[in-house]
Amino acid sequence: MIRTADPVSSAPTRLRPAVGLGLAGSLLGAAAPLVGVVDAGAPPAFTAWPLLAVLAFAPTALAAVLLARGHQVSAAASLIAPAVFAVGRLLVDLQVLVDPLDTARPELFRPATLDAPTPAAGVWLLLAGHVLLVTAGALAATTLAEPDARAERARFVLPAVAGLLAGAGLFAAPFTSTDALVPARGPLDSPTLPMLGGLLLVVAAPVLAVIAASATTPEARRGGLLGLAAALVTVALPPVATALATDRVGPAAGPFLVLAAAALLTWSQRDRATDRATDRAADRAAGRAEPGLPGLRRLHTVAGALGLVAAAAAVVGALTDQLVLPVGLPAPTDYAARLLWPAAVAVGVLGAALLARGAARPAFAVATATVPLAAAGALDAVFAATRVDAVQPGPGTWFTVVAALAALAAAVTAALAGAVERDEAGTASGEAPLPLIAGALIAALLAVGAFALPVIEARDYAPITAFGLRVGSWGLLVALVTVLAAAALALRARPGNGAALLLGAAAVTGTRALEYPLTAARAAGAEPGPGLWLALAATAALLVTAAVRTAR
Repeated sequence: MIRTADPVSSAPTRLRPAVGLGLAGSLLGAAAPLVGVVDAGAPPAFTAWPLLAVLAFAPTALAAVLLARGHQVSAAASLIAPAVFAVGRLLVDLQVLVDPLDTARPELFRPATLDAPTPAAGVWLLLAGHVLLVTAGALAATTLAEPDARAERARFVLPAVAGLLAGAGLFAAPFTSTDALVPARGPLDSPTLPMLGGLLLVVAAPVLAVIAASATTPEARRGGLLGLAAALVTVALPPVATALATDRVGPAAGPFLVLAAAALLTWSQRDRATDRATDRAADRAAGRAEPGLPGLRRLHTVAGALGLVAAAAAVVGALTDQLVLPVGLPAPTDYAARLLWPAAVAVGVLGAALLARGAARPAFAVATATVPLAAAGALDAVFAATRVDAVQPGPGTWFTVVAALAALAAAVTAALAGAVERDEAGTASGEAPLPLIAGALIAALLAVGAFALPVIEARDYAPITAFGLRVGSWGLLVALVTVLAAAALALRARPGNGAALLLGAAAVTGTRALEYPLTAARAAGAEPGPGLWLALAATAALLVTAAVRTAR
């Protein structure tokens, strides 16, 4: 990657004060846990101040190091994401002043009684630190000037995937809790201020990733993405540490998704374009084959292997008990987990096909959405049953979670393989033919109805839909978004890849349709709902459109 070589002495006069303000804000943020954000009656759940101090300095220390090494544009860009995140964190931490008992910050304080603790001086240091960081980012932004021409072709795929992954992680609850005084809530379940701050972070992660990736200079791109990675780490690590060090608090998937996104953003900053061009020139001069394909093959192998892991975990989740009941109570029939079977078949077959031949990659990437589709429905039933104190999650629940996580990892790896393939071979040129556009549009509209409307209808039965507020709704929403994205991408992909995308989408809608025959016995007098017919119609439309794409 191109690096600036200007000496530090020529740095813009506003950049060094910006970094100084950021470091001052980090110092206040590090001091806040030591001073205490509430009175002594509610100490932190564990000794968190060393970790919090390191995390407070991480984003601004990055900017200071870049500036000291002469990378002024990167230093300025690295402060933008932490400043935006500071706005959201400011809103979240203001809840300490409004109602400490309704604040979920066990790394700062953990109430032991229903008597609300009194905010102390540390909370003002914490809020002042956020304000200084916002000011530093605003001042650094004024030093950035875009050149007239783009220095290199922007790559959006990996940063965009990482941004969406981070947004999904930030939307989920940061940990689980069985302590009534330590609420475990996502943004939508939080009070007004934390809700606004949390939603700001959810939206900011993918938006900042795309904005940084679209920077016209490699220096600004590098600083923006590394600054975003640092901001994500500062948000994700405290909940993980809390879950590991605190009793009655357990880990949740959200922070791990955020950390994975930060790792992807950092990894994306390797100078692949320059290194690849240099290596290719050397290989051509020496008469050797270009090294891109083996890397692509390794990604296919990893993705296929993860798919087989997801399929195996889904099978075990379907075979083992999802619930542990008190002795003497008969285990109920677990209808919801039955949908794991078609998901396991789809991901397992396509994962094996990907190991044998890379052409299966687009279909496999889309079909991985069948696992969260099925897993969310099974977990929804577990969540509802475990509201009874005597009922606990069984081993099948944890295998179902592993299946969903492995499917997510497989989808991300397959997406990375697709990005490498596009770099090697390019994308299709020209406009899509009218029959293909019509078929994809019809299939997309049918898919919206298939996931938004119930597949099963019965008296006294509350079906799960994509736009509901239940745990199972998230699996349906993921599946719907995946199908819509596959239909859109198929219009621009090469014919073989486009057809494979549509076939993968047909596997997802077909799994949705199988919900009726596999789970209808759960409700007395169950009848097919409109979602069933729309899912079958969407599957047929996707298959026909795939045939049209192949012919074209």
